Amino acid sequence: MQIIFTTIGTEWIYTIYEDYSYITIRSIVFKIFLIILLFILVRKPEDYLWYAAITVFASVGSNILNYIHAKSFCDIRLVKDANWQYHLKPILIIFASSVAVTLYVSSDTTILGLLKNDYAVGIYGVSVKIYQMAEGVLSALLTVAIPRLAMLLGQKRLKEYNNVLSGVIGTLSILVLPASVGLIMLSEDVVLIIAGYKYLPSVNSLRIITWAIIFSIFAWIFSDCVLIPAKREGKLLRNTIITGITNVVLNFILIPFISYDGTSLSTVIAEFMVMVMNGWACWDIIKPVILSKNNFKNIISSTIGCIGIVVVCLLCAWSWNSLILRMVFSVILSVVVYAVILILLRNEIAMNMLKRVRMIVKSKF
Repeated sequence: MQIIFTTIGTEWIYTIYEDYSYITIRSIVFKIFLIILLFILVRKPEDYLWYAAITVFASVGSNILNYIHAKSFCDIRLVKDANWQYHLKPILIIFASSVAVTLYVSSDTTILGLLKNDYAVGIYGVSVKIYQMAEGVLSALLTVAIPRLAMLLGQKRLKEYNNVLSGVIGTLSILVLPASVGLIMLSEDVVLIIAGYKYLPSVNSLRIITWAIIFSIFAWIFSDCVLIPAKREGKLLRNTIITGITNVVLNFILIPFISYDGTSLSTVIAEFMVMVMNGWACWDIIKPVILSKNNFKNIISSTIGCIGIVVVCLLCAWSWNSLILRMVFSVILSVVVYAVILILLRNEIAMNMLKRVRMIVKSKF
């Protein structure tokens, strides 16, 4: 049912028209319903069918609304004379890339289970879930920019495209780096809060795999914001397949020696590889942005800010024994110190954000 209604849901229409307010409101409403129904109807192991039904309802309900609401954008109907040949090749290439990514991402856990045991899979599973949560939050920022970049590149408006791409890379640079450093510094506390003392062996695995967040986000920028809009899907597929094979081989080499830490390390290497290869495949397009002074300034100011985060987290670790207090103060003070450092270094993106905050405050008072 989810497969059928995902097709009917036409989520991509709202991405094209950048109607994110509708998607946000709809998602929040259905997730609230989902949580309420789970608490009411799922109370014991035998209620797994209720769990499945509720999960499907959350997906089906939102997709039915999508289909109805999409008619305000366009006329949705079956067409007899569709130009399949024009669309089929790029669709299949992108589909193959998605399949390759899914297979090599899933293979980590499978190979770990084959070479080690369920205990190793459980420990690695905690670090992967935390990694995926952090990556999901950061990559959500990128989703908003993809349709605009695709439109500008498709219309050959290269100057505007470079400006938007520069803004995306700059913004993610000053967000992804501190988020990754913060997660590395607080990895033990995060594991304790989310999983408990029994899963503390996953801390080192989490610290290793967190580096993959930086590489995967920028690999995604190069693939979805540059390669696909530039109709270089073939190069993306090639890079994904090479990375997937490398990742599998590295798992077989590293897991026998360092277990779940080896799985994390292979993920980091794979994400770094695909970032470099995707960047090289679109270097002629991104070169002016990557080699710009603003980009170097963003990286330098963000790196200095990250040093401030490390200092703050170390001081908080020495100052508070309480796990919750240590976590709360580490996050709050890290954000404040990082923001202050960026402003003192006159980081352009941080200064623009500060101006917007001032304008909002003035309008309210």
